[in-house]
Amino acid sequence: MTISEKVAEYVKRQPYGGVFTHKQLVKRFGGHGPLISQSLKKLKEAEIVAPLERGLWQRPKPTRFGPAFATPEKVVSVLAKERKAFVVPSGAKALNEFGASTQMPMKPVFITTKRIQPIKLGKAQIEFKYSQAFEHAVEQLSGLSKSEKETAARLWVALEYAGKEHVKREENVFKNVYLSLSEKGQKKLISALEGKLKWAQPILE
Repeated sequence: MTISEKVAEYVKRQPYGGVFTHKQLVKRFGGHGPLISQSLKKLKEAEIVAPLERGLWQRPKPTRFGPAFATPEKVVSVLAKERKAFVVPSGAKALNEFGASTQMPMKPVFITTKRIQPIKLGKAQIEFKYSQAFEHAVEQLSGLSKSEKETAARLWVALEYAGKEHVKREENVFKNVYLSLSEKGQKKLISALEGKLKWAQPILE
């Protein structure tokens, strides 16, 4: 089987809305970067795959209304792993997920520990906001399990976005999320709430 056939077979096995990288294919097939690039270009011309940005691809689902693209969450998941970045939804999204707000953000925005350019997804655009304070907070959360680290990071982002008055009004919501963390997770989050977010420590504890 040629490299081109292998790439086509790999794409065929991807679910609609699946996201993958050129680097993944190079690793999977033991090199052959230029041949893989040529294969992806042919698949793009056949409208079987679509580029998201350099080296990042998706398999859109064909519909009578046009191609249905991958979800922002799927794109971000693959991109975060590729860039070795820690990424969570914006504070507005976190507040809604926790039940501290009924408002939903109008567009997909993510907070990240690395600078990432916006990505166009069909007619929508995924935006990334780098935060040095968030990067430092994530470092403070090291040693936690992946799921607990993400919950703690989302809570940090929600606290920063909401502000002191909102957090006091929805104190029970924030405390419930905080109490869902392990004792270790709680301690690490409290240590991450320093500087401008120090006001949140006595509310949670």
